Amino acid sequence: MGSCHCKSANTLTSMACTARNTSNRKLAYNSTMIVYSCHDLIFATKIRSTAEALQLPNRPARDSHALANRLNQVDDGKSNEPVTAVLIDLDLGDTALELVEQAKTHDQILPVIVFGSHVETQLLDAAKQRGADFVMPRSSFTANLPDILQRFGSTQV
Repeated sequence: MGSCHCKSANTLTSMACTARNTSNRKLAYNSTMIVYSCHDLIFATKIRSTAEALQLPNRPARDSHALANRLNQVDDGKSNEPVTAVLIDLDLGDTALELVEQAKTHDQILPVIVFGSHVETQLLDAAKQRGADFVMPRSSFTANLPDILQRFGSTQV
């Protein structure tokens, strides 16, 4: 992640640092997309509705095949913009960890934000070890969701 070590405790400061590093990539497109993968349909709806309220393109990726299609911009007749961040729910268990690795293998500087239960410390640590840029309890993720989406869903030019 550039010259910054953003796995610090201050989530919002870390996200601002990554947003700066990502903007230095000089990406040549006018639109972006947030991709999310959630175990809980209600929580997925919360992410989708918040992104839509902010007028940010977003798509779910329920499994590794769907994530690969989003990352590779496979034309499926729906919104197919370049992915600027991947949000992953650790309630997906081992699948969540696989999705983290898949996203980071595709693009090491693509921000991967992982959230889960604060009591699942082993799973939170495993996500960090697999390459997640931001690992946070679900409560922090929920409280900061609009800011997270705005930071990583903004247009890059």
